[in-house]
Amino acid sequence: MLTAAKFLVLAALLLALAWWIGGLPGDVTAHVGGYAITTNTPAALLLLFLIAVIFTVMLRVLGGISGTPGKIAAWRAAKRQAAGERAMRRGLVALAAGDAAAATAEARQVHKLLGDTPMAQMLRAEAAQLAGDTATAKSAFTALAQDKEMRFLGHRGLLRAALGRADLETAKRHAQDAEEAYPGGAWTRAQRLHLALKAQDYAAALGLTQDKNEIAALAVAAGQQAIAPRDALRYAQTALKAVPEFAPALALAAESLRRQDKTRTARKMLLNGWKEKPHPLIAAAWFAPDATPIERAQDAAALAAANPGHAESELVLAQTALAAGLVAEARRHAGLALHAGVDDGRAQAVLDTLDSKPPAPPRSAWVCGACHNSTQSWAALCPACGKPGGLRWHTPGTALV
Repeated sequence: MLTAAKFLVLAALLLALAWWIGGLPGDVTAHVGGYAITTNTPAALLLLFLIAVIFTVMLRVLGGISGTPGKIAAWRAAKRQAAGERAMRRGLVALAAGDAAAATAEARQVHKLLGDTPMAQMLRAEAAQLAGDTATAKSAFTALAQDKEMRFLGHRGLLRAALGRADLETAKRHAQDAEEAYPGGAWTRAQRLHLALKAQDYAAALGLTQDKNEIAALAVAAGQQAIAPRDALRYAQTALKAVPEFAPALALAAESLRRQDKTRTARKMLLNGWKEKPHPLIAAAWFAPDATPIERAQDAAALAAANPGHAESELVLAQTALAAGLVAEARRHAGLALHAGVDDGRAQAVLDTLDSKPPAPPRSAWVCGACHNSTQSWAALCPACGKPGGLRWHTPGTALV
């Protein structure tokens, strides 16, 4: 109803305008050369309107004709773009499938259709790397690294190539560039951690992990590399903050405190650690390096008193008594250690030695939680798989601690 009303109003206005124009008085005369054309005013206005319409139509026709080459060029460009994008998709599928030949062919097609666009360079680089064409891959990744939005991918590819040829210095440089291009990326952080571990730069590796076990292990390793005792103690405290009562960290802290002539503080720390969680590394760090066997046997009693009756306390008393030649004490404490639950061969080794029998090797060891390799000595990295912080002390009949 409203639309019909609008139409009626518009028709009435147009009719009124036409009626007004038709009623205009006067004549209009146009002179063309020697000719004179005279007509009334309404006819002259109608003629001017028709001339304007014809002129507008001619201009639009001429504009369409002049724009035809551009439209044809745009159509062809759109067609090339679509073909290039189809080739790009086929190339990405070939890369995912590991088909180096197909990926290389599609990369050439994309380059032909789209030119040296960043995506074309990426496909070309990845295809060349898959095909083993290191020169082409390096050239393409280098070009990609110059692009503002894609430079992370360029440095990522160059980093992978450097790792492949074991060029750690170049890989480290590209890792830093990749971090600048995309700060905080998990992949870059993992690669930087890998490079730091390869270079045994444990202080740098420490800042690249958030796993508490890795932090503890790497902090101890960094402390062992530190020259100044203060630095070593600081790293040991970092490890203990991540994993409280961590035996290697306690041993490192005690050593660094002794180097600073803070023996009482070191012994207090070791006593607290032994009270909470006795461990052979704490026992090894407890004794003074220049102590005699008798002094060690006497000092073992002070350590064992922090956790009396514990299997490790009885075992350290038995071992030090054996070294000091206290046969009866060694036999008694070895028996108590066996009774307390030490069944990994260490207590039996004391008894076998007293009975002049060859002792069997101990069955307790550091076991890697990743590859399950065992070793007698603690290390920040698993000797077999290289995982940081993976070693846990294990004795038969007990869980990994």
